Amino acid sequence: MAGVRNKQVLAILVFLVVVSTFLLVKNKSKSERVVFPDLGVGFEVEIAKTEKQRMLGLMYRPFLAINSGMLFIFEQEQIQKVWMKNTLIALDVVFISDNGFVVSVIQSMMPCNKEPCEIYSSDNKARYMLELNAEVVKRKGIKVGQKIIFE
Repeated sequence: MAGVRNKQVLAILVFLVVVSTFLLVKNKSKSERVVFPDLGVGFEVEIAKTEKQRMLGLMYRPFLAINSGMLFIFEQEQIQKVWMKNTLIALDVVFISDNGFVVSVIQSMMPCNKEPCEIYSSDNKARYMLELNAEVVKRKGIKVGQKIIFE
């Protein structure tokens, strides 16, 4: 009888851990859509708005789904910097101004396997940074000067 009760308690605990983990991951970052209207292209993006979310970014993730990315929102428009420390996948980065135009692009940044990791900077001041899978910028034709819409 005690063995059955222990199994029930264990099952309830496992269920609670699974549900808690799902809720934590689901609420970790807000999801939105970034659209390039001139190209007819859009991406589902996770939002990295807090300092902690921006610091973690896409670190330790083994993949990024097709047509998805991460949008970093900074407090002010300035030259933004990014590195690939603890990032497992190659990325393209699109820097976006406060008024929603692409101001800089970095293509095919490779994971940093050994410190010191290279630090990349936007060419111009940006308020947002969009990380996408490597080669997406080239394949979709994303260029400086294009308008972005946040949905």
